[in-house]
Amino acid sequence: MSLEKLDVASLKKSGYMKQRQRDLFVVRLRMPCGNVTSEQLAGISKIAERYGTGYVHITARQGIQIPNVDIHNLDAITKELEDNGTPPGSCGPRVRNIIACPGSQECNYGVIDTYGLGLMLDREFFGEDMPVKIKFAVTGCPNACAKPQENDFGVMGVLKPGLYTDDCTACGTCTFMCPEKAFIIDGTKIKILWDKCNLCGACIGACPSDLIYEEWKGYRILVGGKIGKHPKLGHELMIAKSPQETVALFRKMIDWSKKSTNVGERFGDCLDRVGFDNFKKQIL
Repeated sequence: MSLEKLDVASLKKSGYMKQRQRDLFVVRLRMPCGNVTSEQLAGISKIAERYGTGYVHITARQGIQIPNVDIHNLDAITKELEDNGTPPGSCGPRVRNIIACPGSQECNYGVIDTYGLGLMLDREFFGEDMPVKIKFAVTGCPNACAKPQENDFGVMGVLKPGLYTDDCTACGTCTFMCPEKAFIIDGTKIKILWDKCNLCGACIGACPSDLIYEEWKGYRILVGGKIGKHPKLGHELMIAKSPQETVALFRKMIDWSKKSTNVGERFGDCLDRVGFDNFKKQIL
């Protein structure tokens, strides 16, 4: 069936959003983790000139959308976008574009491979029909550049340090390197104040004698955040130990949401209604 035969609600679910102007649509592209090749970018430019008015909009969720596309051209632009490797995305009550910071592949602070996990989440969940929109964010460390606390589902890379204390000379270098001041000199040794440590991993490599090591890396799971008219920060659910465990947890939560969330009710509001502790007990 031609896209121009569909109603506005059906078009919106697939990434075609009606503009104020008659018969004009914004076409939102699928762009997991905000990544696009230079070749694809050049293709988007040509497509925007051919079917739009020669410009694109960079969305708040690391995506690109092409405005001012006539409804009669939706089939043609969709074919060209798919051939370009940048097909239309999703909107409405579905799982939206997965966003991610650069993570360990590019950032000095990154603890986890955000792109790898983001693509796993994209393959598993993107475009899945839900009672209400669901937004994912993956961030590489507690600096939280991708704002996982402000999304329905968030992942934050964390790293727990360990200490070889026998050879510690209490030089104090680590006390200056820790942004949370979690390292203190306790007599003739260094001690970590775990109530201050936020597991950012900045201490790894700080010791001139290499006495600080990585005990483990993890994936802090945050749920129920949102922005908008009534913003709220998400709850910490747990720390997963692998990307596979992380995806499996989100699958349980997505399935739980389909059964428990009212139509139009954001995930965080659902948690408030049923109780976070009750939700946590059911999931874990």
